[in-house]
Amino acid sequence: MTVTRHVFDELRQWVGARTGLTLTTDRCPSVELVIRRAMARTGLDDDVLGYRRLLETDDAALDDLLAELTVGETYFFREPSQFQFIRHTVLPEIRQRRGHDHVLRAWCAGCASGEEAYSLAILLLEEGLVGQCRTLATDLSRASLIKARRGTYGAWSLRGEGALAARPYLHGHGNHYVVDEVVRRLVTFGHLNLALDFDSACATSVWGMDLILCRNVLIYFDPKTVRTVARRLYESLAGGGWLITASTDPPLAGEAPFEVVATDHGVFYRSGASSASRPIGPESARPEIACASSSAAQRDTGGTPAGAPAGLAGGDGSRIGARERDIATDWTDTALRIRALANQDVAEAERVCAAATQRHPLSSELHYLRAVLLLDLDRDEEAIQAARRAIYLDRSLAIAHLTVASILQNRGDREGAWRAYRNARDLCRARPAEEIVPLSDGEPAGRLLAAAETQMALIEAARRSHR
Repeated sequence: MTVTRHVFDELRQWVGARTGLTLTTDRCPSVELVIRRAMARTGLDDDVLGYRRLLETDDAALDDLLAELTVGETYFFREPSQFQFIRHTVLPEIRQRRGHDHVLRAWCAGCASGEEAYSLAILLLEEGLVGQCRTLATDLSRASLIKARRGTYGAWSLRGEGALAARPYLHGHGNHYVVDEVVRRLVTFGHLNLALDFDSACATSVWGMDLILCRNVLIYFDPKTVRTVARRLYESLAGGGWLITASTDPPLAGEAPFEVVATDHGVFYRSGASSASRPIGPESARPEIACASSSAAQRDTGGTPAGAPAGLAGGDGSRIGARERDIATDWTDTALRIRALANQDVAEAERVCAAATQRHPLSSELHYLRAVLLLDLDRDEEAIQAARRAIYLDRSLAIAHLTVASILQNRGDREGAWRAYRNARDLCRARPAEEIVPLSDGEPAGRLLAAAETQMALIEAARRSHR
């Protein structure tokens, strides 16, 4: 049957109302394409009403759609300067104001697959707050929460210089890393629709927060929903509590009675220090966080979790084929979609990326993206070939030179690594220190320049010691 625009608009509006996401008419062409792709993967290509009924009852289908409507991109210590601000300014201020015996309450609102929440837990651990902190992490996507509770990640989640801070708390397990148990015990995960579900069981726990991280979440909401969410976040803060948003998020001044704090690391928000906490939900729910815990007794440790919708953990062949066909015919948002997919299934993302590079062989970004994914899968030889293809297409791609250098250094090729680091150094030196390097996930040229110079110095020291 032919899907009329009226019927499809009704579905689009229903999805927007159900999720709280912005699916306005100015975005309709891309939103319609995304929904049609998701429909095709369920076999309901033209049955809009049937697809809506499926979304109402099948969490897997809804999660599959959400993964495409939102770019769930995250990694450890993303925007590291913000974590430094928390470490050096926010935590000392809370301790001074509330005393060293105070049990700090923190909330990662929109935690995706958990890297941000664990990053915050690592910081709190390093600051000696084990036993004196409660960290809640919530997200709309149940599939993301399944991954977050497992605490198992690949190199994809460790890109960016800031992620080096997480490595001491990750243990190698095959080609993946598992978050240390002491860190995992500091975080409780729960399902929460930030825009809609403030009458849920989990929402009763978001009260009296000393610190809220809500980063790269508000960008998906329309102005009315941003205002609603901002008010709810404000009401969840303890007096003097801090709200940290991302540099890409809309400003919240005027949306709620925040104190606005402008810093070198971003614009952040506080509840008035003299304000009382504004608890949400029944008094009986307040003493402990009431969401599903990530403790060993409640954690899924492998395979498809008990009770999980089929197809979420594995990435079956029919879905892979559908995603490859989607990307092969529509490349405008290819890289973003692959990045989002990689947070759920790196192997599937690599297969899709390989198909995309065959269709678009002149895209340096796709070749570099595939190199990173191949590294995550411990396929170093293929990774270096993909990174070199990216360099061949764009010799100014400093991050690709750094990737090649790192692979060569790990393989013991010091001379080749030194030359690749030198290329990266020269390219970064030609940029302003604060300029973000393309495809570097937010790293400024000055920081990558310093990293390249450090590695070159280490290689040169090794040369001298072997003479």
